[in-house]
Amino acid sequence: MIHGGKITALIAVKANSDRVENKNIRPFADSNLLEIKLRQLQSLDIFDEVIVSSESDVVLSMCESFNVTTHKRDSFYATSEVPMSDVYEYLAKIVRTEYIAWIPVTNPLVDGQIYKNAVTSFKSMDHNVHDSLLSVSSVQEYLYYNDIPLNFTLDPWQRSQDLVGTCAINFAINILSKKNMIDLRSTVGRKPYFFNIDKCTAIDIDYMEDFILAEILYKLKRD
Repeated sequence: MIHGGKITALIAVKANSDRVENKNIRPFADSNLLEIKLRQLQSLDIFDEVIVSSESDVVLSMCESFNVTTHKRDSFYATSEVPMSDVYEYLAKIVRTEYIAWIPVTNPLVDGQIYKNAVTSFKSMDHNVHDSLLSVSSVQEYLYYNDIPLNFTLDPWQRSQDLVGTCAINFAINILSKKNMIDLRSTVGRKPYFFNIDKCTAIDIDYMEDFILAEILYKLKRD
């Protein structure tokens, strides 16, 4: 089933981060995370609009050389005290298309080809079964939940490469309807289609050690 709804890429960029100072705009591989992501997106024809939302004039000024729409976010929605559900609902309301692709700048190794594949998967998935696309990475680890093995058996003991059925959201790209993002106050639908990206490529920068590792991997991939 090919779905032809229009999609806006929504990129939310705070000026600062609680764990890594100026994470989105600090030097990263001779550039910064924001500009790297905008360069990855600028040559694509898969989105009807790209919106960068930030409370920071510095951040928004960095977008001037790119073909994107900028949105000056109410600073209230850029504080750690505001639940992300409130932020999702607030930002979804600025979008004009039927669908939203939530794309963080903190996955620098996720490039344009992956976004193309994700959009193709979203448009061709069965929309009677799935209401969203959710990027995930397989978890090849032995997991317990409430003292019970979640994805393995004690006897016979399984090899780590045989552990299946468990995945983690990496948030590299999530696509859902504007209506669901407002109603559910989330970037995850109720019945997502899982779009797998390998863990190394999907590395998400949350802590300083993530920043350092991602920069090393990015440089290796670039060179």
